[in-house]
Amino acid sequence: MEAQTTTPQTECECGVHPSVFYLLATLLLTSCSTAMLCAAIMTEHWEHVVWDHAALAALANASNTALQWLLDEKVAKIEDTSNRKGGGTFLVPMNGGIWTMCVSLEEEEVSILSRVGFPTQPVCTNYLANSDDEEPRADWQHRMQNLSISCALVCLIVLGSAALVGTFGICKHQISAVLITGVMYLLAGLFAMFTLMIIHFKRVQRVSARGSSHADGSTDGVAGSRAAAAPLLAARDFSTAWSLELGWAGVALATTTSLLWILLSKIMRYNPISAMLL
Repeated sequence: MEAQTTTPQTECECGVHPSVFYLLATLLLTSCSTAMLCAAIMTEHWEHVVWDHAALAALANASNTALQWLLDEKVAKIEDTSNRKGGGTFLVPMNGGIWTMCVSLEEEEVSILSRVGFPTQPVCTNYLANSDDEEPRADWQHRMQNLSISCALVCLIVLGSAALVGTFGICKHQISAVLITGVMYLLAGLFAMFTLMIIHFKRVQRVSARGSSHADGSTDGVAGSRAAAAPLLAARDFSTAWSLELGWAGVALATTTSLLWILLSKIMRYNPISAMLL
């Protein structure tokens, strides 16, 4: 008796639904965009403040200001012959974030400078902390700084909320929650873009104000008396740094993530997550 031939099944029972790979790609891209935006906002390398040696030397000669270079010409000290207390004013490189500005020196370098009168002040200045001891900044700089801080905080809040809503939408198979997650990532990217644009225009105004003897009215790059450094402030050079570039990449990735979440909600309407994973 001949063995009965069986018809091969056309469907693979152990196959994985293609939508699962789309879901995993969406979650991976979401994690990357969230990490990039958070890292860009929280790091302190949005802009660098350095001193142009040639311009500084020219301004020092014009104003009869004596300079002493320290730490392999990394820091300049303004010599004040009338000061007998051992203090002084130092021109230092700095790096700044959205709400902080820090001296770009190692702890060992700060310790060395303290022996020649480096001011005992915090290495970082927090723009969120209102201190009466700090010299007031220019009105335009106040407004732009506050706007950038507000937009950055809103971006962080939206990112945190989107993570919760997205997790709920995936676990409970809620299409509306998944769609809202896509919209929230679009908003997060929008507020991050506002922050980046504000920082960009802030830098443009600083560059345009460089020719002024008082530059932008801030004490960025100066440790000590601003009055002693006032004739030299035009020698400061403000430049953007890698946190700004990371922020732009995060905005592009967040926009792409938003589109993926919106498309995921459409896929879930016809292929529920529970059916995908079976």
